[in-house]
Amino acid sequence: MENLTIKHKTHVILRRFLGVIAIICGIIYFIISIGSPKTLNIILSVFWTLFGIAYLIPAIGPSESSVKIGEDHIVIKWLNWLRSKTVQDSAIEKITLTKFSVLIDRKNDKQVKLPVDFFELDQKREVYAYFMELSKQRNYPLEKIGFGT
Repeated sequence: MENLTIKHKTHVILRRFLGVIAIICGIIYFIISIGSPKTLNIILSVFWTLFGIAYLIPAIGPSESSVKIGEDHIVIKWLNWLRSKTVQDSAIEKITLTKFSVLIDRKNDKQVKLPVDFFELDQKREVYAYFMELSKQRNYPLEKIGFGT
């Protein structure tokens, strides 16, 4: 089975825009606090600058979600995750498809939640079709919730 790769556009552009606006706000508050250093202006300048940096750093990295199939494991890297997660085939109890996420239940670990609510409609369809085919090929139990069928 092939790997799944979804490239995101709108979410990353929005994060970059908000990050730049927040950094500009932080700089403006810093300039305001130079004339009359009030504690509130200094706190706001630090807050807005850190907020902008926190929003901008993930948007600089790769803007894609991927699922890579190994021989006995799955490596998942989703948008806004700092690290990828490796799920062993033997640890998967079931895969649940909902309207807003794909849930991978594991036997001895926490559930892996892959949100798809910010995906475009064709990307959601691609993700759902991929996980349905994956569960069919690897014999994982599949559950669909909220699709009306």
